[in-house]
Amino acid sequence: MPETQSEFTRRESWERTTGIPMMVLAVVFLGVYAWQVLDIEASPRLDAWLTRVDVMIWAAFALDFAVRLWLSGNRLRFLRAHPVDLLIVVLPPLRPLRLLRAAMLVIGTLNRNTTTRARLAVFVGASSILLLLLCSLAFFDAEYGAADSKIHNFGDALWWSMVSVTTVGYGDVYPVTTEGRLISLILMTLGIGLISFAIGTTTSWVMDQLKSVEANVENTDREITELVAEIRALRAEVAGMRSRVVAPDTVRAD
Repeated sequence: MPETQSEFTRRESWERTTGIPMMVLAVVFLGVYAWQVLDIEASPRLDAWLTRVDVMIWAAFALDFAVRLWLSGNRLRFLRAHPVDLLIVVLPPLRPLRLLRAAMLVIGTLNRNTTTRARLAVFVGASSILLLLLCSLAFFDAEYGAADSKIHNFGDALWWSMVSVTTVGYGDVYPVTTEGRLISLILMTLGIGLISFAIGTTTSWVMDQLKSVEANVENTDREITELVAEIRALRAEVAGMRSRVVAPDTVRAD
């Protein structure tokens, strides 16, 4: 059943109202995730409290998704059009899945508020930074304290992310755990894709700007040509008026 205009308007109104609060919750979740990973000496009580916050944010996104799905006339079409939002709800709030959930939460809310080209550029830039940050956190979580690990602090993990995503590969930092190798594979695969997309988007923007400049130059040349033609016509008209004024005076003089 196709989605009616009233149903679409109600869902759009809900999404517009909850867009900023969902973005705030996504950022809060990202902070909670970073806190849990970086605070290696956190007490069990603090860790349990952070986990409860994690679960509450997941529940809020699940409720938001349920409301949006209920407001949609064609629910199957809505599910196909919002796979990221579906993954946010389907992925349970478990520690091994925190990386995916954090990425889905922030990327989903960014994509939800992205419409124009300028916002698309912000989306690509934010996604790239998010990818580096989350993979650094996950890599630190997996490698810190492991036997023969090259990660001694979060700075080492961040350096590894920068080197890996740019495909430089100095080899001074490398994964020694299975989870670390999996994160490396994800970072290298998504990193190349994001860089390619960012280059393509930038190239497209530059080409559009060049076309706009060319169009402005063409319009300016056309206006100048028209102006020159008008000036020539005015000169011819003025010359004709002068000749008509001078001719009677000449006749009277004779």
